[in-house]
Amino acid sequence: MSDGRPARFPSGWLVAGLLVGNGLLWAVMFFGTLAHLQFLAGGAAPFDIRPLGYSFPEAHDFLASIGEQGRAYYLNPELVLDTVYPPTYALSRVLALWWLTMPGRLSGDAMPARWRWTLVAIPIVMACLDCLENIGIASMLWTWPELSAGLVRATSLATRLKFIAGAFSEIAMAALALAALVRWLCRT
Repeated sequence: MSDGRPARFPSGWLVAGLLVGNGLLWAVMFFGTLAHLQFLAGGAAPFDIRPLGYSFPEAHDFLASIGEQGRAYYLNPELVLDTVYPPTYALSRVLALWWLTMPGRLSGDAMPARWRWTLVAIPIVMACLDCLENIGIASMLWTWPELSAGLVRATSLATRLKFIAGAFSEIAMAALALAALVRWLCRT
């Protein structure tokens, strides 16, 4: 900046726009493609939205119940959309957490660097786990009707860990946003 102060990147508008964009993508998947798969499965939740994971019999029954058309639909459009979701999730949350921990948001100083880097690592871990889950689901769909118990276990573990990392990420972001809002309200 011309006044000698360092740039305060990322801007709040960029962060808000990325969060909204990622939220819209999530809504399209949750209320669109995943809801359609759940309908095809007679109410059974798709793998992506089972926070407690799934067993081999549950995975087998789900894949059988959605049929050939449902398995094709899971590959495209669901997994195609879910290929875009993890990086946009990570980017939006990393920038939001970085923005919330910048000087002036929670206090006059920035949050200590090790805490900031730890916080931004959480959504990256979540996104990586989501990608691993997607690879596992795609592998189950490609190899159907042959289904590996080890593949189901590994994919189910990725699903459970994804939900844990996502919960930490969202709770941290909400807590920091609330603290920043309280600080801003107290100063105005």
